[in-house]
Amino acid sequence: MKLIAGILIISIVVFGGLRLFSRKLLYFPVPLDRTRKEQLARPALPVKEFSHSVAGNITLRGWIIEKDMKNLPTLFYFGGNAEEVSLNIEDYLARVEANVVLVNYRGYGQSQGKPGEDELKADALALFDRVAGDYSLSPDRCGAWGRSLGSSIASYLVWKRGLKHLILTCPFDSIEAVAAGFYPAWLVGLVLTDRHRTTDFSGEIRAAALILAAADDEIIPAERTQALYESLAGSKRMVTIRGAGHNTISEARGYYEAVNEFLKK
Repeated sequence: MKLIAGILIISIVVFGGLRLFSRKLLYFPVPLDRTRKEQLARPALPVKEFSHSVAGNITLRGWIIEKDMKNLPTLFYFGGNAEEVSLNIEDYLARVEANVVLVNYRGYGQSQGKPGEDELKADALALFDRVAGDYSLSPDRCGAWGRSLGSSIASYLVWKRGLKHLILTCPFDSIEAVAAGFYPAWLVGLVLTDRHRTTDFSGEIRAAALILAAADDEIIPAERTQALYESLAGSKRMVTIRGAGHNTISEARGYYEAVNEFLKK
């Protein structure tokens, strides 16, 4: 009996540790370094710094690209699991025909706190409510754009707040399903804390959706992106960017063209 009890205790400790470690494997917070901070402070860069306090006195920090808040659509952007979102600002200024709100996740950039699925989703709702209130934005003039991990957050925001447009770059149906392609499903089920199961609610999303897939995605299998695409209930289009990988898709020809064509429609 002592041996069995010892094995059980060891198992609990090991799997408990793995559950805690699973978040370390999922989230890779990237700071805003001094050089980048100085670049963003240039007067010639027409972006507005943004900060917002959420539950637990956590301050989130980011930027708003204000091109034409009255006439252009406004996109709320959610990055990947190792993405400091300010690195998109120059491209979005030059190449995206929309206003864009970019706020770093908890623990990323200059945002405080630690990332977790429930917290990131709640933060997305709070950010939308704040910005929509400040600028008198209606949901039908707004959209969410999520890349990789951010596809889960963007989809959740669209679902909960009734936004009319959804752009997803290299998305997946669930982290659980992606992980099960690399590890035994039983182990994934035991240790994974944040599952980001977008397909739990994607069948209720009626927004027009654009899915941008990398033909040579080495992180998200094509069947995981396809499963999410098929689950969406509204009008949708998938564009596969040839010659692009998971981390290089936004550098490929046709990427921003697809985004702007979608926004015009």
